[in-house]
Amino acid sequence: MFAQKRKTIKPKKPKVQPVVLPPSEILYQSMLGATAKLMFVDSVVVDKADFLTQIPLNSEAGKLASYSTFFKTEKGKEGAVYINEFQNMIYFAEGDTLGAPGIYTSDRLGNGWSSAQQLSEIDTVYHEQNYPFLMADGITLLFAAKGKNSLGGYDIFMTRKNTETGKFYEPENYGLPFNSTANDYLLAFDEPDNLGWLVSDRFQPEGKVCIYTFVPTTQRVPFKEGEVTQKQLEAYARLESIAQTWKFGNRTQALNTIKAMLQRKSKTAMTASIYFPINDNTVYRSVSDFKTKRGKSLYLQLVELCEMLKKTEEKLDAKRENYHRGKREESIDIIALEKEVQQVRTECQTLEKSIRNNENGK
Repeated sequence: MFAQKRKTIKPKKPKVQPVVLPPSEILYQSMLGATAKLMFVDSVVVDKADFLTQIPLNSEAGKLASYSTFFKTEKGKEGAVYINEFQNMIYFAEGDTLGAPGIYTSDRLGNGWSSAQQLSEIDTVYHEQNYPFLMADGITLLFAAKGKNSLGGYDIFMTRKNTETGKFYEPENYGLPFNSTANDYLLAFDEPDNLGWLVSDRFQPEGKVCIYTFVPTTQRVPFKEGEVTQKQLEAYARLESIAQTWKFGNRTQALNTIKAMLQRKSKTAMTASIYFPINDNTVYRSVSDFKTKRGKSLYLQLVELCEMLKKTEEKLDAKRENYHRGKREESIDIIALEKEVQQVRTECQTLEKSIRNNENGK
């Protein structure tokens, strides 16, 4: 009698679990193929607290200011106010009754501003809306926000105004390489000089941001199929090396444009109208009004000193905002900056006195 053979039970193959990608990765993959092909001319790392003062916009493109500086408040507000070319309209971020920041707009009304109107058509899925910038066409609005439509942190979004209703359409993510898994705060364009600026904290330590200067294209130009490898495309999308983008344009020409723009702004400041009382009977209204070479030189020093004072005050305002939000470690910097502000103010007063003495022959 033979023993009955046992049946060999083959072990079951483990089921292959599908890889579930997070929504941000799905969004990234959907945008990767449309990564914009453009030249990033230069970049500079600055303190996040005062990056708004480091963007050299032409007056035709409008102005940017911090919330606390524009509204002269020390409340815990972080973000930008955009002032249009004619200085009769502003866009800014303001908290609603629940404290959630949204984009608001206001028009010039005499010496003040009309009651702020929220762009309520921008859905609340765009969290912590901030850093608005209105393009020269007057209908295209860029802003930063967090939420499910973001790759991570702040992303740049674009929306356009319906000129018939005055309402804005549903915003769209501005895509790559402008957005990243880090915080991308601001996108600004200077159309007369065909320059753009992107502010992001990608690859940066805490408290720092990088301002990228780039040359915009009339229409979005993606990479052609087979033009670059997948690895190269992802590197361009992340802005791993701006030097690798220089072949996409004439960098020398762009640098010359930037240089000419900065010189033009400096010259404009020299010829701009001023208001500087020399004595009870005389007020200078132009730099050319100065009678002494020494007085003129001191006045130009005063202008630079006042600009330094403005930037230091803005940095101090930002530190105070952080302190109000619970960052108590900012107290040391606040004390130091308060002393610096007081010192610069004293220097300004001394310089003003020296200017008047020179011009009055004392």
